[in-house]
Formats: sequence, structure tokens, C-alpha cells
Amino acid sequence: MSTPGDRGRAPGANLLLVLTATMAVGPLLTHSLSAMSPLVIEDLGLTESQFGLLATVTFFVAAVTAVRTGRWADRLGARTLLAVMFGGAVLAMLLTAAAPDYAVLLLAMVLSGLGQVMANPATNRLIRLHVPAHRRASWLGIKQAGVQASQLVAGLTFPALGLLLGWRTAVAVAAGVVLLLLVHGWLTVPDNHGAGRPAAVPRRAPAAPGKSSPTRVTPSPVPVGTPGPVRRAPMPGVVRAYAAAAALTGLGAQAANVYLPLYAHRELGLDVVAAGATVSVAALLGIASRVLWARVMDRPGTDGFALLGVMALGAAASAVLLVLAPLHPALAWGVWPAAVLHGGAALAVSVVVMSGAMRAVPTERVGASTGVVTMGLYAGFCAGPLVMGALLQLTGSFAVGWAVVLVCYLACGLLAVLVRRRSRRQTAHRAEARPASPGR
Repeated sequence: MSTPGDRGRAPGANLLLVLTATMAVGPLLTHSLSAMSPLVIEDLGLTESQFGLLATVTFFVAAVTAVRTGRWADRLGARTLLAVMFGGAVLAMLLTAAAPDYAVLLLAMVLSGLGQVMANPATNRLIRLHVPAHRRASWLGIKQAGVQASQLVAGLTFPALGLLLGWRTAVAVAAGVVLLLLVHGWLTVPDNHGAGRPAAVPRRAPAAPGKSSPTRVTPSPVPVGTPGPVRRAPMPGVVRAYAAAAALTGLGAQAANVYLPLYAHRELGLDVVAAGATVSVAALLGIASRVLWARVMDRPGTDGFALLGVMALGAAASAVLLVLAPLHPALAWGVWPAAVLHGGAALAVSVVVMSGAMRAVPTERVGASTGVVTMGLYAGFCAGPLVMGALLQLTGSFAVGWAVVLVCYLACGLLAVLVRRRSRRQTAHRAEARPASPGR
């Protein structure tokens, strides 16, 4: 099935900017609060687990709505989706800036989750429809790097802004920037991106009296909203495997994203600005690694699960360094290579799982398959801060939490190995079952 991305003119840089910004604005609130975590905790009198619950609420909302919103992304117009995503981010930020207590802050995080959950399905569908096939993985990597660009900006600017203006004012400034990005996106993105078009169902033409029914079929449009059961084909197993990998790595990645600055400040004695820079280092490497891994995925025959195995090992090495860093002053420097490995491996996993899920289904199911993987990703995102915060509250140390993160990364590596072995066995069985050519 051809798409505009297959046969049309190559899309421009403005569309790529909008896609990248769409990925960036959703998690910006979470990244900014993480970067300013010592200030937020002190101002509101929060415990570590209460602070971790903020991110958990956001990602829980995103996880439970991901599949449904993925289907909406296949139907709604691009500008409608932009208004929902950017508008949700702005409302969440303004509510956060004005929040008088913790309960209102939790409500703001609910809005943040609802606003950002459509980002992956919507941007993936735009790429599938408007970008040539040989460039899709590269575009996917660049737009996914928007998440880390958001983290980079948050780590570099929000600690200083929070100290100078207060953390609430810093968040309000970010809301104004998101509004400007919404205006740019509204003027750039084509509104009709294939959404809402009714499917054609073959229908036999009526036979003339006394004659047999002809074999020619004519398309019969099915109006949107027509009642009746619609049987959806099951999602391929490879998509579910990518979703599981996304959940395992997402837990560790978001635990580090949320708690790394607080860990560096409390356990290693870094000041607020230097502690915030740890996630900036991770984000900078995350941007580069997402683009790099996306180019690798662009190569014909690339096995996504082979890449996942390598990335899981790199992420596991990051967790090991975080466990060891507080044990002796001479090991404290390990937080910086840990941040590098976190950005280069754990933060780039979403590129591989999203690209793999897009390959596994036809165009009309890209939003749905992305929704399944997004649900896994956000389930991990939801669990990470919750688990880390609870363990920190119980033990008073980050060590057990980083150990759990390490186990999740190793489990992802094991999953990648098992899926590759199963795929090879299935390929071998199909080759054995293939009948021999005549005359041989």
C-alpha cells in the first residue's frame, strides 16, 4: 500500500521541527520538576516518595490511555492532535505554577499525562504518511530525540531559573514557550493526514435478472460510526515483545530521569546546579544516541532485538556505576560515566521499539501498534519513580533502587536474546517446510 510518504515530495525541516517539539513538550513538566527537585521538595514539604508519585501519576495516566489514544491518532486530524497535546501541556504547567498544595499538583500531573500520551502515535503516523520509507527510521530517531532535548533544556536551565525566579515562575515561563510552539505547529502541519477516511468494503454489483452474479466488485464506503461488530486482527507477537522491552527499560530510565539529580545532590554532595547537570549530560548523549541508533535501524536487515541486547548491557553498566558511586569518595566520579551510559543506551531504547513496531504492521495500524508499545513504555515510566521512591523511603538509600533498575535492564537483555532465538527457529522451520522446486 503506497502512502504519501512513499510517492510524494520529501517533507521539509519545518515538519521535522514540529514533530520534535511535539515529543519535547509533553515530558517537559516532569523533567523540569526533576531538575528542580530539591527546591520543589523543600517548598512543598514533600517526602521522596511523594515527589516520585508526581511522575508516577503522569505515566500511569498515559499507560492506561495509550491504546485508546493510539487509535484516535489514526482518526483525528493533525491540528486537532496538536491542540490536545500542546494545550494539555500548557494547562498542566499553569496549574503547577499556581498549585497551592500537593493535591492540585497531582491533578496537574494527570493533565500532563493526558496531553503527552498521543505524541508517539500521532508523530509516528505523520512520519509513515509523509516521509519516504528509506528515511523514516532517521526521522523517527530525530523526533524521539525531542524527549531528550526537553530533558537537556530542563537540566541546564531550570535549576538556575528556579534559584533566581522560583520554581513556579520557571514553570510558567515554560508554558509561554509551549504556546509559541503550538502556533508554529498549527501553521506548519497539514491538517488532513489520512485520518477519518472511511474504509472501503468490497461489495458485489447486483446481477441482472436471469443472469449469474458477476465477479466484479465495487467499493462500498462504510460511514464513520456505522454500528456493528468490527473484528480487529490480533497485534503481532513482535509488537508485544517490543512493548515488554519498553516496559523493562522504561522503568529504569524514568527512575534515573526523576531521581538522578536528587541522588547526586544528597548521596554525592553536588550542589543543585551540578546535580541538575547530570540529567543534562544524559540528555545530550540521549539526543545523539537516538539519531545514531535510528540510522542503524534504517539499514536493511537490521534486527531490532540484537540492538536491544547491546543497549540493555550498556544501561546495566550505568546502574552498576550508580550502585558503586556512594561507597567511597574516590568512586563518586562514576555518576558522570553512568549519566553518559544512561543517555547512550537506556534513553535510546524507544527509537528501536517504535521503529520495530512501525515495521511490523500496515500503515492503517501504525497508531494502534504504537499505542501498544507506548502503553508498555509508560507502564515502565509509571513504575520507575514509584518503585525508586518507595524503596528510598523504606531504606533511606538509593542502592536498593538502583539494584532493581539493574535487574530490569538485565531482564530486557534476556528478553532480546530469547526473541532472537525464537525468530531464528521459526525461520529455520519455515525453510525446512518449504517445498522443493519442480525438477530438483
